[in-house]
Amino acid sequence: MATFTTFTEEALVRYLTMFRLGELTSFEAIEEGIENSNYFVSIDLHGVNTDYVLSIIEQLDLNDLPFFNQVLQHLFYYGLPVPAPKPTLDGMTTTLFCGKPTLLFPRLEGVHLEDVDETHCRAIGNALGDIHVTLATQDWYRANPYSPEWMETTLVDISSKVSADDLTMVNQITNDYETAQELSLPAGIVHGDLFRDNVLFENNEVSGILDFFHACNDFFVQDIAITINDWCREDATNISETRRTALIEGYSKKRELTEMELEHLPAFQTFSAARFALTRLISGDQGEYLKDPDEFLDLTRELVRQSQGS
Repeated sequence: MATFTTFTEEALVRYLTMFRLGELTSFEAIEEGIENSNYFVSIDLHGVNTDYVLSIIEQLDLNDLPFFNQVLQHLFYYGLPVPAPKPTLDGMTTTLFCGKPTLLFPRLEGVHLEDVDETHCRAIGNALGDIHVTLATQDWYRANPYSPEWMETTLVDISSKVSADDLTMVNQITNDYETAQELSLPAGIVHGDLFRDNVLFENNEVSGILDFFHACNDFFVQDIAITINDWCREDATNISETRRTALIEGYSKKRELTEMELEHLPAFQTFSAARFALTRLISGDQGEYLKDPDEFLDLTRELVRQSQGS
C-alpha cells in the first residue's frame, strides 16, 4: 500500500494554496506501488472538476527531484504522454509536504493493462524508443541506483532470505553484470521501471507513461530488457517470443538496435530479473513483502537455465 505518509484534509488544503488551482473536493489513497505515497486529488474550479495525482517521495532526496522534473518536462514538451509536474504560483515544481519532497501531477486518462498481446507490446516498445530518442540530446546525469555494486551490497543484506543455490546464482549474475559494464553499448537516460503498472492505455494506444523515479543513465538495452521481462511474459517464467519480437519491432521504428545489443539482450534480461528479485527482497520480511520476490527469482532461474541450454 503506497500511503506511508498520511495527512489531514486541512493540511492538504493549506498545501494546495501554493498552486491556486481551485477548491479541494476529495482525495483518496492510491493502493498500488511500494515506494512513494500517492493520492488522487480532485479540485473544483468554477464548477469544473479536475483530477490530479499527489506523489510524496519517500526514498529520494530533495536534490534528486530536479533531474526527474527536467526529464518529464522535456518529454512533455515533445509530445510524449507523460505527466508534467504542476508549478506553484512562484514557478516551483518541487515542493515540500509533510516534511517530504512532493510533486503534483495532472491525472492522465487510461487504464493499466493486466492482459497484453502483441499489439500492446509493439506499442510499448514504440513508446520506449520515443523516450530514448527524445532524451538522447540531453546531458543530464543520474547514476544507476541499481549498479553491480548495489547488487553486491544487497546480496549480503538478503543472504538469510534465499537458498544457498539462489545466493550462488545471483552472485554469479552480479559478477557477469559487472563485467558487462565494460561493453561498448549505446547508453543514455532510461526509464528504468517500465512495468505494466506504470503505463496507461486507451483504445489500444499508450495514453500515459508514469513513475520516472527510477530514471537514470544506463545502457538502453537494460531498459529494453526490463520492459520485456514484464510485458512479454505469458506466464510466471516464460517469455513469449512473439511478444518479445513485437516489442523490439515497435522499439526499432524509433531507434534500431545494434547487433551487439541484440546479442547481449538475453543476458541483460537475466540481470534485470535478478535486480528486481533483490529490490523485492529488501522491501520486507518473509511473508510480508510488498511485492512477491519469488516472481522474479523464478524468472531468473528460468533465464539462467535457457542461457545454459538445459
